[in-house]
Amino acid sequence: MIKKISILSFFGLMILFTNTALSQIQFNGSIDIGVRVGGENSSFVKNSIESEYRYAHFRIPQVNLFIIAPINDTFFFEARLQTDTWGTGELKDPYFTLANITWADPKNDYSIKAGRFISPVGFYSNKTLLLDRSFHDLPLSYSYFVNISDQRGYWPLAGEGGSYTSNDVGLTSIYFGGYATGGLFEWDITEDKTNLKIGITSVASASDKNYTNLANGAVLARFTIKPDIKWHLGFTAAHGSFMREGNVNNAFRPFNPLERYRQSIIGTDVKYGLGYWQITAEAIYSYWYVPVFGDESFQTVGASNTFQEENFSNLGTNIDFRFEPTSLPGSYLALRLDYLNFIGSGKGESTYLNNEWDKDIGRISAAFGYKLARNVELKITLSDQTPFDSSFYTFRSTVSAFF
Repeated sequence: MIKKISILSFFGLMILFTNTALSQIQFNGSIDIGVRVGGENSSFVKNSIESEYRYAHFRIPQVNLFIIAPINDTFFFEARLQTDTWGTGELKDPYFTLANITWADPKNDYSIKAGRFISPVGFYSNKTLLLDRSFHDLPLSYSYFVNISDQRGYWPLAGEGGSYTSNDVGLTSIYFGGYATGGLFEWDITEDKTNLKIGITSVASASDKNYTNLANGAVLARFTIKPDIKWHLGFTAAHGSFMREGNVNNAFRPFNPLERYRQSIIGTDVKYGLGYWQITAEAIYSYWYVPVFGDESFQTVGASNTFQEENFSNLGTNIDFRFEPTSLPGSYLALRLDYLNFIGSGKGESTYLNNEWDKDIGRISAAFGYKLARNVELKITLSDQTPFDSSFYTFRSTVSAFF
C-alpha cells in the first residue's frame, strides 16, 4: 500500500511542480506477452529462466510506462515505471528503473542528465526493451552472473543458486538492466557522426543497485564514431568501486575499506549493415580487484582480520548476424555466437583459490522476428549453452507492443 501511495504522490508532485499542463506530458507504454520453457538446470543467473518456472507456461514478463514532462524550454523530466518478472518469475510491484532531469538547450550540441539514466557502458545497455533487440537475451557479458558478489567479493558459490531478488547470487559484468545513477554528460561532437558520453555514478557498471551505502563512485564513458549510415564503431571504458556493506562484511569493515575493491572495463563494438544483412560484434574485458570469501567466511591473512585479495578478469565476446528476407517483408532471421572466458588469478595470495575462478561458457542463439503491425512484433528465440546437452536450453515466443 505504501508503494502505491508513493507512486500516486510522485505523479501528483510531478504535475504540480513542473508548472506544465497535463496535455504537455507525454505518456507511452509497452508490454510483452508470451510463452517460454527451459532445460532442467535452468536458473535466472545461468540462462535467465527461473528454475521453478522452467516448464512451458504463459507469462507477461514486463510492462512499462514511460513519462516525459517538459519543465521549460531547456529542462525536462523523464521516467520509466516498470514491473517485470526478473529473478522471481512473477510480476513484481511497479518501481522506477529510470528517473532523471535533463538539461538540453536546443542551441547547444551537449546535454546533462542527473538521476537514474541509461548507462553509457557497452553497445547493448540501451537495448532495454525487447522491441529494441533481435534476441530475447542480452549477451553473456550482460546476462551471466559470475562468481563475484557485491558483499563477499570472490565467492565460488555466488553463481550457483538462490533467487536473484532475495539471495546473494553474484553480479553480471555489466548490469543487465542497463541503468546507472549519478550524472551524465553527452556531447554530439559532430552531428550524427561522433558522440561522447561521460557519466559519474554511484557504483561500478556491474552493480544492479540504484544506491550505495558506502563511499563508492565510478566513471563510465563511451565514444561512438559513425563514418556513414552503413556502420558505426564504439569504445567503452569504466572504472569504479562496486561493493556494499551488509551483515556478512560489516564486522571486517574497520580493517578492510570496502571501497577499495573495484571493477574496470574496456570494450569495443562494431555494427555494419549492407543491404539486407547486419553484423554486430562486441568484446568486453572486465578486471576485478576483490577480497576472497570461502564456503562460509572471508579468507584472511594469517590470524589477522585483513582480507586475502585477488585480481581476476573475464572477456566476453559475441557476434550477431541478422538477415531480413525480401520474400517476407517485416521479418528477420538472426544468429548469435557468444562466449565468456574467465582468466585466472593474477596475485595468487589466496590459499583457498585454484586457477579456475569461474567456468568458461559459450552460448548459441537463433531468432525469428516478424512485425505484426507498426509497433507490434512477434519474436521467437531458441538457445543452448555449455555443456550443450539441452540442460540449459531455452525457447521463448513473445509478442511485444509499444503504444
